[in-house]
Amino acid sequence: MNSNYLFPTVCKRVGWGLFVPFAIMGLILMFGHEDWLPTLPCKVIALFNGPEWITEKAVGPSPVAQIITDNMIEEVIIIGLVIALGLIAFSREKDEDEFVEHLRAKSLVWSLKVNMILILIATLFLYDSNFLAFTWIYLFGVPLVFAIKFEIELYRFRHPSDEE
Repeated sequence: MNSNYLFPTVCKRVGWGLFVPFAIMGLILMFGHEDWLPTLPCKVIALFNGPEWITEKAVGPSPVAQIITDNMIEEVIIIGLVIALGLIAFSREKDEDEFVEHLRAKSLVWSLKVNMILILIATLFLYDSNFLAFTWIYLFGVPLVFAIKFEIELYRFRHPSDEE
């Protein structure tokens, strides 16, 4: 089996270990308790910082790019979640074979379909800040739903039910 795109098996455990704290911090942030999180003030280059680029009232050298001071905790949480979910989704199984690869592909297609349906439903029924909150969660939808679906399918394959 030539699966060059997969990380070593140990990366899945590392991914879950990273996912839990970053997911908790993300939920804390999403529910408006950012004061519970540490602050990471940092000077960064901001592209299109706020509506200034539209109104041409920028306070920096350029309305397109400005150096601002921002609390980088949100960015750290997003990067942590992306890395964690990437490690979970793309880690090799101990018994990686053709059928596991088939389950991986089937789970990925299923995840994409589910997420497309979710974005359609959200577009029709969520508005304003509720839609923005959904899109923040949706950023991580495909790898998270894929990981859950793949683990369920793998469990069913490894532990057949007694009903059959």
